Amino acid sequence: MLLGQIFGGVVLVLVAIYLVFVRKSIEMKSADFAIVIVGVILGLSIGTLVSLPLGRLRDPFGQWLPLIINVFSAAVVTTYFYNQRNSIIRFLTHLFSVLATVAKREVVSPTATEDILVDTSVIVDGRILEIVRTGFLIGRLLVPRFVLNELQSIADSPDELRRSRGRRGLDILSELRKEKGIIVAVIDDDFPTELDVDAKIVRLAKKRRARLMTVDYNLNRVAQIQNILVLNVNELNNVLRPVVLPGEELTIKLVQEGKDRNQGVGYLGDGTMVVVENGYRSIGKEVKAMVTRVFQTVAGKMIFATITNGDNPVQPVVVGTNAQENS
Repeated sequence: MLLGQIFGGVVLVLVAIYLVFVRKSIEMKSADFAIVIVGVILGLSIGTLVSLPLGRLRDPFGQWLPLIINVFSAAVVTTYFYNQRNSIIRFLTHLFSVLATVAKREVVSPTATEDILVDTSVIVDGRILEIVRTGFLIGRLLVPRFVLNELQSIADSPDELRRSRGRRGLDILSELRKEKGIIVAVIDDDFPTELDVDAKIVRLAKKRRARLMTVDYNLNRVAQIQNILVLNVNELNNVLRPVVLPGEELTIKLVQEGKDRNQGVGYLGDGTMVVVENGYRSIGKEVKAMVTRVFQTVAGKMIFATITNGDNPVQPVVVGTNAQENS
């Protein structure tokens, strides 16, 4: 009789809890409802683990204690979860945001790292072959079919200079295919509605999420505006040039006159222009000059220097327009 009353009381308590929960669930948000469900499941799981040893007790303890422990555990954990629902929602939102960021990196990074889309200018330029041979490029070089067609068109040009450049580009491609450190793949992706090759290659880079390698300044700017990662060989060349600071002495051969009178112009081994004041009379000769200024231009660095006479530099005589116009 006593056991029946206890059982009936437990059932009434469960029914009451169920009715209250149903009433509350009508006004409850979906997120809160999900948290309550998780609390019930977790509470029952904890109660089951705790009550396993109690099930071995003699009746009536072995029969009723596990049930009471489960109900109590579910009630406590569910109440805690419901009271802390705002903190739990913030934590889960942050966790999902971090996981989404990591997943996005895992999906996008391999494509952006492995595929390098090359345009006509960088193939004709030829320095890409030496860069590949140094081992600094990793991944696949993608050559669109329309770029290959443009190279063929340039190689068949009646203009001798354009013809030689086109043939050089085709030779560079042939050499690249022989290199073991990189894969060269010709792809057939095309955009017939686009007439301009640069517009096609920008769309292709966005479609494949590939890096774009070029030496074309305008294409470089357009691609960067559209958030395409650009590998500009000219920028790489500028970065790798030796650093020259004001006060350093150079030995340089002057090969031509500058824009201003009394100026001589020479070039370093990497092609950097050096404008030497009072160097006009020394054109065709090697001179020692001290660096006075270094300018960074779009095309690269430009160095201004003055001829040194022993340990004392000759004071420059600037006539006419400012020497900066040489940039």
